[in-house]
Amino acid sequence: MKTTFKIIVIVLFAAFYGCQKNDVSMDLNSSITSDGVLSGIIVNDSNRIDSIKAFGDDNLLGKSAVSTAGNFSLALTTPILRKIGTPPSGVVVSDTTAMVTSVYNIQAFKSGIFTGHVYKSNSITSSLSSNVKAGVSSSLLMYSDRAFTINGQEVHTSTNNGITSNSKLNYSITFKKGWNEIMLKVDTYSTTSTTSTVVETYSNTITADLQWRYFPSNASYVRAKAKGVQDEVKQGFLF
Repeated sequence: MKTTFKIIVIVLFAAFYGCQKNDVSMDLNSSITSDGVLSGIIVNDSNRIDSIKAFGDDNLLGKSAVSTAGNFSLALTTPILRKIGTPPSGVVVSDTTAMVTSVYNIQAFKSGIFTGHVYKSNSITSSLSSNVKAGVSSSLLMYSDRAFTINGQEVHTSTNNGITSNSKLNYSITFKKGWNEIMLKVDTYSTTSTTSTVVETYSNTITADLQWRYFPSNASYVRAKAKGVQDEVKQGFLF
């Protein structure tokens, strides 16, 4: 599979959003409206940050102050878009000419100094190390220039240093035009001395247990698309 865009998984978003008149957010637990108003509460802020900035590939998409209670609200600009491209075997994209992109990361600052990242997830670990567990979910923000769907299953098997990694990614996503919040859930995960097996699902369902959390810059995480190892901070995908 040819990756046209960086893949990163995340731990993003916690606020409850009811649908406004012109809002086409796809889930009541989504933190973003279709026109890019992103809002939430960072539950473990503890006054360690006072502002955040959201970035696309390399460009600033929006910024917001963070209150002492962890509240933030920012308006994302329309990002630079790229064609989603040819899907891998087993995955069907209803319109492969769709132009999409994602929020690459959300950086946290204190008095103008970078201190870490903010993600939305149900994980309560203090770091972003690759701790794959069944039930761990995180969300990602993606922008689309049109409505389209992605469905199917992507399967990978690879062997490195005597360990065979088996990965299955299930896609069940309906995109609306504008900003969308997508959830990635680890369905199952198991390991032996010679194998690792993980099944994950991308969907529109944003569960209520996902919360915005702050992770300091010394938290370790892997920036790679996992094939058999879930990276707890993927934040988007393009084929």
